[in-house]
Formats: sequence, structure tokens, C-alpha cells
Amino acid sequence: MRTLYLLCLLLTSCSCFAQDWTFFGIFPAISQSGNIGKKFQYNMYLSSTVDAFHQTIAEKEYPATALQYYLQPSLSYKFSPAIQVGLGYAYVKHNLFGLHVNENRLWAQVVATHDVSALGRLKLSHRLRYEERYPLNMRTNQWSYATLFRYQLGVNLPLYDPKQKTKGFYASASNEFFLCLTGARNSPISSKNSFYGENWLYGGLGYNTGKFGKVEVGYMFQNLIRNPQQDHRYLHLLQATWAVNFDLSEIGVWLYTP
Repeated sequence: MRTLYLLCLLLTSCSCFAQDWTFFGIFPAISQSGNIGKKFQYNMYLSSTVDAFHQTIAEKEYPATALQYYLQPSLSYKFSPAIQVGLGYAYVKHNLFGLHVNENRLWAQVVATHDVSALGRLKLSHRLRYEERYPLNMRTNQWSYATLFRYQLGVNLPLYDPKQKTKGFYASASNEFFLCLTGARNSPISSKNSFYGENWLYGGLGYNTGKFGKVEVGYMFQNLIRNPQQDHRYLHLLQATWAVNFDLSEIGVWLYTP
């Protein structure tokens, strides 16, 4: 009986000290990409993460606000239809309920895709990215540094026959692991908190319009370990993405054609 009482007391104490945060919001994004010749491709990605609801957690107010603004230009080279390598830069503006951090990121990645013939039109993608982050705390004006390795496993299933049609619905899902290699004091994610610091899980349904790109809506769950005490920040997000392609090589032909 005494053992049971001590166990209940321990669990109660742990729950009192736990400071997990759970928020609900939206994640709008625009991805604009295009070919530069036959081998190179550019991409411009814009997104925002918005906490949509005011909450009170442990007697502290957390107002509805934009948690993050994200801008990412990148350039990739296509070795083959199945393998691409890329370099990119990202500027990220964080507003973490009083902690304001502006962050510069540099990254290099490899993306490999392949069909799963046993499952019809299903395609798998593997994205491996090495990332360096340079966060600046706007209150203390202090820079920091962090390195990460990210692996994303993606699944795409056209619900139409791409060989017969250019338009139709498709389903997609992905899971991305964030492994913290070094740093940082100012960043929301850090090796000082956990080696496996963050995970993004996504599932959605989209429509390929053909000329005007793809429109996709889905559910995103972000799980981040936010401090050395292993407290979590959970984000449940409604993600809406518009992805459109634009071929710059056509402009080049138009400019240089007499």
C-alpha cells in the first residue's frame, strides 16, 4: 500500500513539473519552382506557422500569434530523373511567446525518388539534408550556431493515371526526423536539449490542376523537445500548400529569338 502511495505521489509530482505545450494552428505555404535549362532547377518557398488560439497554460497567457515566418530560395541539379542534389538558404523569423529570434540557415541535400511497382503508382522519396543554423537573439543581440541532419521519408500516390491525364487528385504523406549534431543556445531546437530534437509528421490530399500547379491540404503534427528537461512543444497544424512550376528556359528562348 505504501509503495502504491509513493508511486502515485511520484506520478503526480512529475505531472506538476511537466511543461509540455500543445497548440493548434495553420501552416500556409507557397512553393514556386522551375527549370533553368535541362539540369538545373530553382525553388522559392514561403511559409508561416500560426498559433490560431489564445490559451492559458500553468497560469501563463499564450496569445494567438504568428510563431514563424520562413523564406527559402534554393538551387538543385538533376543527376538523373531519380536523383537530385541541392543547395539552399533560409531566413527564419521566430516569435516564441516573448523569445524573438532571427535565424539564417545554409543547407545541402540529396533527394532520391523511386517507384514501388508492387503498390501500383506509389512513389517514395528520400531527402537527406545537412543544415547549419545561425540564430540571433533579438533581445540580447547574441549569435549562436547549430548543425543538424534531417531525413524525410515521403510517399506520393496519384489517384489518377498520369500517363492518361494531366489533372487529378493525389494523396501524400511524409515523416521528417531532425537530429541535432551541435549547438545552439538561441535556437528553438538544440543538441543541448536532445539529439533527436524534432519530428514532423504529415498526411494530406491534393489536386494537380496541370497548368496552375498543385493545391494540397493536410494535417501536420510537429513535436519538438524545447529544453534540457525534455519538455515538448506539440503543434497540430492545418497545412495548405500551393506548388506551381515555371520554366525560365522558355523566357530565355523568347529573349534570344530574333
